[in-house]
Amino acid sequence: MMNAIEFITATDGKSFYIESFLKSIIYGYDKLITSSKTYSRSKIHETIKRVQKSDKAHNEIEDFLCTDLINNYVKPNLGLFGLENLQVNVGVRETKENVTVGHLDVKFQVPSLSNDDYYAFEAKRLDKNSGKQKYYIDHGIARFTKRIYYPETNTIVAGMIGFVEIDFTKTPKGRVAIDEIKDSVNTLINAHTKITTTQLLSPFVLEANPLLESKHCKYVYLSKHNRDDDNEELKIYHILLDYYDTLVN
Repeated sequence: MMNAIEFITATDGKSFYIESFLKSIIYGYDKLITSSKTYSRSKIHETIKRVQKSDKAHNEIEDFLCTDLINNYVKPNLGLFGLENLQVNVGVRETKENVTVGHLDVKFQVPSLSNDDYYAFEAKRLDKNSGKQKYYIDHGIARFTKRIYYPETNTIVAGMIGFVEIDFTKTPKGRVAIDEIKDSVNTLINAHTKITTTQLLSPFVLEANPLLESKHCKYVYLSKHNRDDDNEELKIYHILLDYYDTLVN
C-alpha cells in the first residue's frame, strides 16, 4: 500500500512527487471554490498599480490568481498529501550561468533531493480564443522544451495550471467547455512547427482520494514532448481550473 506521497518513476530511476503536487493544487482549488471567493479584474489591476506605485499594471492577472491560490489554499494544506516538509514558492527566478532567463510561477522543492531536483508549474489564463491558447503553448510548454525553464537541471517532469475564464462583458457567449478548450490547444500543438510532441494533452487519471472533488479531477491532462537540446522526453501535467464564475469584471 502506498503512503501519502504517491510518486511516478521516470526512466532514469528518480521518483517524482508529481501526483501529490497535482492533488494539493486541486484540493486548494476545491477550498477556494467552496469559499465562494471571486476576483474582480478591475480591482486586481487597481491593486497592482497601487502596490507598484505605477499608472500601469505590470503584472499579469494570472500571477495574482496563482499567488493567491498557492499561498492561501495550497500551502496550508500540503500536509494532507504528505508534503508538509516541502518548500513551495511563487515567482522564483530561473538562472543559467548566473544569468536570469525566466521566472517560475510555482516551484516545488523537495529538501531530500538535490537543489537541481525541483518541479516547476507555469500558470496561464485560457479561453476559447486562439490568442490565449497560443500564449499557453509558446510561453508555457515551449519554454520547458527550449529549456528556458529547467536550464540547468535534468528534471523531466513539469506542470501547467490553466485558469479557464473569459470577460463576459466583452464576449457574452464566451463560455466553452474545458474539454473543448483542451481539444483546441491540441489542434494548435499539432500545427506547431517548433515543438516535437509525442503525446497531445490526454486525460490523466489521479488515484481516487476522498479529499478531492472528483468533478475537478477530470480536467487533468498529460502531454509529452521532446526537449530541444537533448531530445529527452518531457512529461507536462496540465490542470485546467474553471474560473468562469470566479474571475469577474
